[in-house]
Amino acid sequence: MDCSHTGRRASLEIMEASTAPVVFSHANPLALIEHGRNITDEQIRRCAATGGVVCVSGVSRFLGRASPTAEDVARHAAYVAERVGIDHVGIGLDISFRQPGIDETPPGPYDPGYWWPASAGYARGLSVTNYPPVAAWRELPQVLRAFGMSDQDAAKVMGGNMQRVARQVWGG
Repeated sequence: MDCSHTGRRASLEIMEASTAPVVFSHANPLALIEHGRNITDEQIRRCAATGGVVCVSGVSRFLGRASPTAEDVARHAAYVAERVGIDHVGIGLDISFRQPGIDETPPGPYDPGYWWPASAGYARGLSVTNYPPVAAWRELPQVLRAFGMSDQDAAKVMGGNMQRVARQVWGG
């Protein structure tokens, strides 16, 4: 189960009921940046207790920087690792590339307030959504090491932990 788009209470209930690892495929620590989509330390701990993974997002609104960098992502990943251990941290890009001919606008009459409601924190903080440049993702393993992680730790964060969960849940 992925709890990234659930509220706090629903995510805690899901984790309580789950018999398999639960993930947040793209969520950041609320303690670092107050935004309604970011998750509490309690949610982080409960996710880890299921054997799951909290995957840090590269979305500027959730990182608290208009032009996020690999360092911003690594800081959030390090925060999660400090709380629950390296086996419960991942990267969840949640990236959208704006390209000619690709329109991600929902069909029909479009109300941004419906898709990104103020009640979920979208009215606070940054008003634009940006992502780290593509080069930041190539730099991220090295930056994670600068935050004190070993090569093995960085490999877990960069996908190894999610592979573990996938094998546990889906077999293989």
